[in-house]
Order: sequence, then C-alpha cells, then structure tokens
Amino acid sequence: MITTEKTLTQVLEILRHRGYTNDFNLIEENLSFSADGKEVNPADLVIDKIYRFSSYSDLDDEAILYAIHNSKDGAKGVFVNAYGTYNDDHASAIIDKIPVHENDADDWTR
Repeated sequence: MITTEKTLTQVLEILRHRGYTNDFNLIEENLSFSADGKEVNPADLVIDKIYRFSSYSDLDDEAILYAIHNSKDGAKGVFVNAYGTYNDDHASAIIDKIPVHENDADDWTR
C-alpha cells in the first residue's frame, strides 16, 4: 500500500494514463461491466495497487483507492472506498474477496 501526498484526483489521472479507465465502484451493486459488456465477477478481479489518502485537517478526505484489473478480459479500473469512520462495510466486504498482487518495484506515483 502506498500512502501518498498526491491528491486522489492526481493519482486517478496517473492511473488513467496507465490504462485504469473503468469504474469498478458499481460492482458492489452488481452493475459494473467488463470491457465486453458483461457483468464483472469479483472472482475475476485482481488488485494491482492500493493507495491510502489521509488528511490531518479533514477526516472526510480519508480514502483508499484500489487499482484493479480483470484477469478474464484485461480491463483495468479503480475502486474507491472511505476508511475509518466513513468506511462502507459493504464495499469493504467485496474488496476483501479480491486478491492483492502489488508490485512494489514499480513507481506508481508518476
């Protein structure tokens, strides 16, 4: 997991340039679709990188961003959840089912 001083918006832009263009946030409602238009099965997803955003001045700014790819079709996207007081337990339960295979040798902040 990376704790970064960059903003969530800045990291989302970095990931977009790396091909993470899909929004997997809707997977918790079974509404997220893969590149070929089919529903995404969380069992087909892999977390490539986790970013944690902290704000000492505003607890509402605390979030975790997951860079995820679909092992079936190669689609890449993101999933964002709050943590701490504002954590979404339903979203966390889904994320807990997805394996994490982070590569710390690569610099994911640029």
